Amino acid sequence: MKVKKDTGELLFDTDLICYGLVKSGYLAYQETWHRRTLRSAQLDPNDGANWYPVTVTYDPVHKTDALYGFTLSNAVSPIVFLVGPGCLNGTSLSGGSITFQFSNAGATTKFYCFDLMADNISGSPFLKTRNINGEITFNSLQAPLNVSYAIQAPPPPAPTDGKYPLTYAGGYVYSLNSGPVNEYNWARLISRVDISLQPGVEYAAYLPWSRSVGIIDAFPYSTGGSSYSQYGGVEGAFGGTGSISFIFGASAGTTHFTPPAQNTSFFSIPTDRYPVALVIKTENLPFPYG
Repeated sequence: MKVKKDTGELLFDTDLICYGLVKSGYLAYQETWHRRTLRSAQLDPNDGANWYPVTVTYDPVHKTDALYGFTLSNAVSPIVFLVGPGCLNGTSLSGGSITFQFSNAGATTKFYCFDLMADNISGSPFLKTRNINGEITFNSLQAPLNVSYAIQAPPPPAPTDGKYPLTYAGGYVYSLNSGPVNEYNWARLISRVDISLQPGVEYAAYLPWSRSVGIIDAFPYSTGGSSYSQYGGVEGAFGGTGSISFIFGASAGTTHFTPPAQNTSFFSIPTDRYPVALVIKTENLPFPYG
């Protein structure tokens, strides 16, 4: 059985297992991962034993090393759409629960988590379909996943000496720091591009896979000067009102050291393939939920 909207858009197909909303809400602070610095400039940076964590106390709201996320119970194959900044920095499993951890995020970032539809939600009336193996393929008690757009990340501009001024052509850079950069307040540089969609509509985005990047940060900070930092970054995608965005930001727990003075730039960006963000509209999805 195939069901379509009056616009002709496919709602569900009983030959396929549908994804349904299982949880939504705001990301919450999870934990802090300390960055690692080289014990000595003379040591081999390719040997992991030569790096050590800097054990200082961080403000979890403003520092790159803070991870925000949520935990989902009875997870099967969940995917997460974001409204507001965030880069998936990892997941952890415990029994049937999975915890998603996002860097470059905060408590104002919203998430919508979908998983394979299941027969574990109470309520009525309902329509449920199963395949020949008895697996549920559609449950009308769950809000179904309806993808509105699939948008590929833009390529970077042309490099100079192997370094890029931006990670996305037509984008921009900014810093999330609120104070001077030192060992207690390290840089959080963001390279971002915004892609306009329908005005006034809130969108959420999911990035199935992401890329890494090297960041050379010479951004001017509130002290009136610049502090030169080099660290690793990770890619993310998220939605907003009337647009979605792709970003590269510092990866939590990244290596970090001070390079010679130079301009802000990015390097080692994979360009042989580009991730495609899936985009949904949130207007008919319950929030918070689950």
